Amino acid sequence: MKKLSRQFLYDASQYTILVSIFIVIFLIAEYIQDAYFPRTNDYVIFFFKALTIVIIYEPIRKWVEYSLRRVLFRYFHLRQKEMRELDSRLSTAMSYKEMADVLTESLVQVVDTKQAAIYLKIADGFSLVSHFGKEDLMTKKIRTDVNLFEKEFHQRREEVIPDILENLKASPLFESLRLMHHEGSHWIIPLHNKEGVSALVLLGEERHLSTEEDKRILYLSLQRVGNTLENARLAAQLQKSLKEKEIVLSIAKKFNTEIQVEKLLEMILDGVHTMMPYDAAGIFLVNEKTQEIESAVLRGYDPVVMEQISMHVGIGLIGYVAKICAPVIVKDVTFDDRYVMVREETKSEITIPICEGTQVIGVLNLESDSLGAYHEGFLDILNAFAGEAGIAIKNAQLMDEAFKNKEFEKEMQIAGKIQQAILPQNLPKVANLQMAAKSLPCFAVGGDFYDVVKLSERQIGVCIGDVSGKGVPGAIMMAMLYTGFRGMVHEYLTTHETVNELNNLVCNNTAEGRYATFFYAIIDFEKLVMQFTYACHNPPMILKENGTWIKLRDGG
Repeated sequence: MKKLSRQFLYDASQYTILVSIFIVIFLIAEYIQDAYFPRTNDYVIFFFKALTIVIIYEPIRKWVEYSLRRVLFRYFHLRQKEMRELDSRLSTAMSYKEMADVLTESLVQVVDTKQAAIYLKIADGFSLVSHFGKEDLMTKKIRTDVNLFEKEFHQRREEVIPDILENLKASPLFESLRLMHHEGSHWIIPLHNKEGVSALVLLGEERHLSTEEDKRILYLSLQRVGNTLENARLAAQLQKSLKEKEIVLSIAKKFNTEIQVEKLLEMILDGVHTMMPYDAAGIFLVNEKTQEIESAVLRGYDPVVMEQISMHVGIGLIGYVAKICAPVIVKDVTFDDRYVMVREETKSEITIPICEGTQVIGVLNLESDSLGAYHEGFLDILNAFAGEAGIAIKNAQLMDEAFKNKEFEKEMQIAGKIQQAILPQNLPKVANLQMAAKSLPCFAVGGDFYDVVKLSERQIGVCIGDVSGKGVPGAIMMAMLYTGFRGMVHEYLTTHETVNELNNLVCNNTAEGRYATFFYAIIDFEKLVMQFTYACHNPPMILKENGTWIKLRDGG
C-alpha cells in the first residue's frame, strides 16, 4: 500500500509539473497570437497548438522525470551515505558499551526517529545494552524463548512490529514483541552472526525509511556494525576472563606466604568484589561433627544479628547449598521459601559451595539490594574463588593441626598428611589402560608427587614431580606446584606449554635455591599415543611386553 501511494505521489508530481508547463506555453501562444496574428483562423491556431503538444510533449516529459529523479536521487543518496557511515563512526578504542551508545545516538539522527535501543542476546532472553531518545526507562531485560526467537527471525531483515504482532498472535513470542511495541518501538532489526541472532535493534516510528532501498542499506549497515559490536564484546569478555584469572592467581600466590586463613578469605572476598558487585557477602564453614554452619568472614551483615542466628546444614539457602553441594541463584528472594531474612534490603542472592572432593567444607554467599543482580555467567569465576577458598581452608586446618604438635616427628606426620591429602586418591577409569600409583616417602614427608587428570573422553594427563627440600617447606612448595598444575592443565593444549607456564610459576613464587623437576605426558588411550615433556626429572620408564625397558629422556 505504501509503495502504491509513493508511486501515485510521484506520478501526480510529474503530471502537475507537465500541466503547469503546458499552461504556460498556451498562455504564451495566446499572447503571441493576439499580438502578432489577430486575424488568423482559429482552426489553424488549434492545429499548430496540437502539433506543438505532439512535438514537445515527450522531450518535456523526459526532462521533468529526469529533474524529479535527480532531486530524489540526491536526497536518497545523502540518506544512504549517512547509513553507510554508521559503522565508520565506531572506534576500535571504544568499549562495547561506548560503541552501543554511539550507534543508538547515530540511529536517532540518521533515521529521524524518536528512540533507538540495542538488546544483546543472553541465555534466557535479551538484555538492554544502550538506548537513546526515550526519556522514560525501558525494560532492561526481555525474557523470551531465545531458540524460538532465532527460528522466527533467522531470515528476517527488518520488520514493523505491529505487522508481526498480527501474524504471531498465537506464538509465545507475542508478549515479548507486544512489550517492545508498548515501550514505543515500531521497527525491529535482528543482527545476525554465524550462530544466529546476536542482538536486536529497536527503532521508534521513523520518517526516513520510505523506500525498500533505504531499508536494505540500513539492514546491511547494521550487520556490519553488529560484527564490530560483536568483536568488541568478545574482546571485553577476553579481558574480563584474563582479569579474573589474574586475580585468582594472585590469591593463589599468597598461599606460599600467608598462613592465616582469615586473611586469605578476606582477600578472596576482595577479589570477588572487583569482579561483581555485592551489598553483603560471607564465607561460612561447615562443622562436620555438629553440622552447624559458622561464619568465617562477613561483609555487610549486622554482627549482632549474625550472632543470634543459628545455621545448620539443610536450613536456609546457605544450609541448602551445603547439603546439595551445588550453586543456587535466587533473582528475587521474596519468592524463595528457603531464604531466611537476615538483611531487610536483600533482593537477590547467589550461593556457591566450597568443597573438598565431594564433601562441602564451606559456603560462599553474596547478596544484593537489586533484583536479578546475579546470573549463570558469574558461576565460573565464583567457582574458581570457592576453589581457592577451599584450598585455603583445607591448608589452614591441616596447618593448625601441625602447630598443635610441638614434637618434630608429629609435625612431619602432619606434613605428610597434607601431601597425601593433595595427591589423588582415586585414579580415573579409562578404556585400554590400567593405572595404579603409590607414593612412599623416605621420611614422614617427601618432595615427590604425581597426578592423573582426565582431559577429555579420549585423553588423560599424567604428571610426576619432585621438589627440592624435605619437611613442611617442601610440602608447601609441592602443594603450590600441584595446585598450579591443576589450574593450568585444562588451559593449554600441549605438554610443553603447560610445563613452560609451571616453570614461570615456580620462578616467580619460590625462594632462591629452591627448584623442582617435572615430567608431564598426555596419553590418548584410544590410539595409545603419548605426548610428553621431560623437565630434568629422572627419566620415567616404559616396560614393553617383551620385557625390554625404554627410558623417556627426550622431550625436554
